[in-house]
Amino acid sequence: MKTDSKITIIPENQKVFYIVFFAAVAILYILSIFQLKLNLSGGLSNFLKAFEFMGKMLNMDFSEWKDVLYGALESISVAVLATIISAVLAFFVSFMAASNVSVNFLTWFWKGIAAGIRAVPTLIWTLIFVAYLGLGPFPGVLGLCFHSFAYLVKAFSQSIEEVKEGNIEALKATGATWLQIMARGVVPPTKTALISWTALRFEFNVAASSILGLVGAGGIGHELSRAMRSFEFEQAGFVVLVIFLMSFGIEMLFHKLKLNVDKRKLKRQ
Repeated sequence: MKTDSKITIIPENQKVFYIVFFAAVAILYILSIFQLKLNLSGGLSNFLKAFEFMGKMLNMDFSEWKDVLYGALESISVAVLATIISAVLAFFVSFMAASNVSVNFLTWFWKGIAAGIRAVPTLIWTLIFVAYLGLGPFPGVLGLCFHSFAYLVKAFSQSIEEVKEGNIEALKATGATWLQIMARGVVPPTKTALISWTALRFEFNVAASSILGLVGAGGIGHELSRAMRSFEFEQAGFVVLVIFLMSFGIEMLFHKLKLNVDKRKLKRQ
């Protein structure tokens, strides 16, 4: 059956929006180039220099593999400590930050504290602690703890706020205390979400701990910084490879664990 109706790629009533949107992006792009005073004429030569630099890094030097692997282990240890400490603290604070199980004053207070901490990047927190405590992995642990705590407070409290109000009201009707309501009505339906958020944050902390070594917080980032400062690009290439394998391996591990958990849930159903 023939029809006269035409299917357009962009709906008629949205054309103005798309025109304004892409025009704004183009203007911001041009303004950013002028603001940064980029020399576009040398773009090709810079592009070729980047490839030349990458070529040097691909010719890896494995002579310092013991130091690099020790640095990788140190970075993972920093991430583990920061994740465990921040997750435990955030778990207890998130009950005070969740609007459905806490009072308004505490909710706004803790959410405000968490938002303020999150506004400062992990790298800046680490630099502050390095300046005060000196070089080493401990400032890296503290820097990651601060940002991880704020991140997990937000994530955990949002998970708690998604608990059905009926579950809480039913326990209140039985005369249960606040602690009993949290233990029996809030934690069980949110435990999977809390574990998932913690695992996600651990993945981020592993990647971040590799970077923190560049500002004096130890770990594999210190090895990368040392190699780059010494213009030993072949060693730097090996360090980058280890960072990639470390981060990718942990991500795949948690992905595999998540798939196994999902399969078990399906079998139970």
